[in-house]
Amino acid sequence: MKPLITPEQVISIAFCEAGYLDPTTISEVDILAATNRYLLPIVGQQLLDALLEQRYVDLLDKYVAPALAFAVRHTVQPTLNLRTAEGGLTAARTESSTTPAESAVDSYSGSIKSRMRELLVRLSDHLNSGCYTEYNPKYNILNRCSIDGGLVQIF
Repeated sequence: MKPLITPEQVISIAFCEAGYLDPTTISEVDILAATNRYLLPIVGQQLLDALLEQRYVDLLDKYVAPALAFAVRHTVQPTLNLRTAEGGLTAARTESSTTPAESAVDSYSGSIKSRMRELLVRLSDHLNSGCYTEYNPKYNILNRCSIDGGLVQIF
């Protein structure tokens, strides 16, 4: 399967406030993993295939790409915060910077997760409007399960 969006799109959508980030930082594998984990349970395989065939470019650009880009960011951000080398795991830093406090990292990660969740719900709400023949709302996980305030609700 090819990815729905490019690493460059992920960076321009979800990392716009982060300054320069080399496009090779985001791999196609990261995009595919986020697609399978966060997008597929909402759109279903038939609509995902239609998106891959470029049948719904407007849907992809306005709803899917933003949600997927933040899902990718949510997935890769922890690895961007840390570095792995021969010596093991270290915090990313330079001579002119310091490692942020753990509470700041948690707050930042929560913000990314919140934006991702809002965009996935926005996508789900749009799909439920009934405009796409390949979409089946009974397969959309957000129509059957919700996490609100730390409580899992299944309906």
